[in-house]
Amino acid sequence: MVSLRRPHYAWIICLGGALSLFAVMGMGINVFSVYQPYIIQLNGFSNAQGSWITTTRSLFTLAAMLTVNQLCARIGLRLVMTLGVVLLALSCFCFGLADSFPLYCAAGALTGLAYGYGGMVPLSLAVGHWFRDRRGLALGLAAAGSGVSTIFVPTLITGIIQAHGMRAAFLLEGLAVLVLGLLVFLLVRDVPGDLGLEPYHLGGPETPAPPPRPAPAGMTPALRLSLLLAVFLIGGPGGPGFSHLTVLYTTAGYDSASAALLISYLGLVICVSKILCGQIYDRFGSRAGNWYVHLVFLAGPLLCCLAHLGGMLPAFAAMTLFGLGLPISAVTFAIWSADLFGDAQYEGAVRSLTVSYALGMLLFGPIPGLLADRFHSYVPAYALFALCLAVSLVIIQRAYRKLDAGHRPRRD
Repeated sequence: MVSLRRPHYAWIICLGGALSLFAVMGMGINVFSVYQPYIIQLNGFSNAQGSWITTTRSLFTLAAMLTVNQLCARIGLRLVMTLGVVLLALSCFCFGLADSFPLYCAAGALTGLAYGYGGMVPLSLAVGHWFRDRRGLALGLAAAGSGVSTIFVPTLITGIIQAHGMRAAFLLEGLAVLVLGLLVFLLVRDVPGDLGLEPYHLGGPETPAPPPRPAPAGMTPALRLSLLLAVFLIGGPGGPGFSHLTVLYTTAGYDSASAALLISYLGLVICVSKILCGQIYDRFGSRAGNWYVHLVFLAGPLLCCLAHLGGMLPAFAAMTLFGLGLPISAVTFAIWSADLFGDAQYEGAVRSLTVSYALGMLLFGPIPGLLADRFHSYVPAYALFALCLAVSLVIIQRAYRKLDAGHRPRRD
């Protein structure tokens, strides 16, 4: 009689992480771009005020990322990820009840804390605890949760807003997020030892786990600083670049339904792209993965610059490339941390890179609105974001060459 081996619980951790990102990144960050034009129009806010709401969010994301490692060490990954999802529910309720600019900023602050505590930092730490092999795939699968929510939630929210108003949409979203928080609490565990398990590795439980990965020789303070700069530059296109997509296309003449359709399609691409990106890194090595993810992401903002030409075909092309490149802000930081700093410094490197990314989101946050008020278009911001990605690619690949890291893995 053939016995089927039960899947390692590490894959359940991926599911719990996917649900957390479904909430805090998908519903809290990605889907918010659907609300933003309504918030600006219904309240008479300027484009700059609309950008300041997301900038406040980025400020508190940065604050959360500066403290998330310490909080994880104190109360555990499970409780921190659950806290992040619950904070997002509170932010939805606050958005639904807001009637002034300061209250919208306060709601944005809660979203920022939610993303910091329920997002990629604790997920990356969980994957580091639970996986010795297939980390790229694990990160891709879990990070795809944010894309799943971006597929259908924008169209659903747009329908609720048009039928019942923006307040109802926020309040219903908050209730749904609370359910997700309960599921995250039930599924996630901090370390394999909590269940009497070893981390997942190829070969099965009878095969000894591989030794910890050492850091490559040659890391210098200047090289470390350049890596932080590269990640900082990604914060512009990955943060405000994403959150202003809906307002980019609505101000270019697209109706709200078409803009919501574009964001839903983008969510579908994100689901595929994060898994694809993880597989590319695992199979072809990090140097090839870096070329892939940077170049497709770079092409996305460039096509966004053509928004005023109209037509759905170029818009869908822009969303395709933008979505294929977005794993750079969800999958790659953990991979770069393992490649360039080794397992011993992995947690500290993840924290440093994600903090630098959050700082980029914060400082680039007001720029799209300020440029739009000046030039009456969001296109200049997307041209700037494309330039940032080009510079980031040069810095990252230079670091990999200097450290002789990221070669294609050997297949025995």
